[in-house]
Amino acid sequence: MNQVEVLERGAGELIEVLPGFDFTVTGTGPSSGGPFASGEYRRDDRRLELHLRDSLGLVAYHVGEQSLVHEDLVRAVRAVRGVAGEPEYPGFSQNVLEAFRHLRADLERFGSVFVSDSIEDFRALKRWTEDNPKEKGFAALP
Repeated sequence: MNQVEVLERGAGELIEVLPGFDFTVTGTGPSSGGPFASGEYRRDDRRLELHLRDSLGLVAYHVGEQSLVHEDLVRAVRAVRGVAGEPEYPGFSQNVLEAFRHLRADLERFGSVFVSDSIEDFRALKRWTEDNPKEKGFAALP
């Protein structure tokens, strides 16, 4: 399978947890990092952006003018909403489609603010991430 086929199959893993969203491939081709494909799920003012090379890479959520990468969305939902549990994405597998299954599990657990809550709820998470940036380097180690 090429990257577009993988992206389309992987996107199919997510459709049930994204009601009313439509998926479109937005880019494909060669790059310095190897062949890539990108796509997005879209509904009204919401967009889930996906990028694939050898594996699923960037996952970003957009609501109106606000954006959060997957890791920040999960951190904020856990902190602000008290949702327990560790994220499954990205996970580690030799099967590239497993990353989409891990993402689906995270959408089920942490994604309601993106899928169905208000833009104000999403903005609150964005503000939390700005006020609580992820630590880097040795400070990020447990």
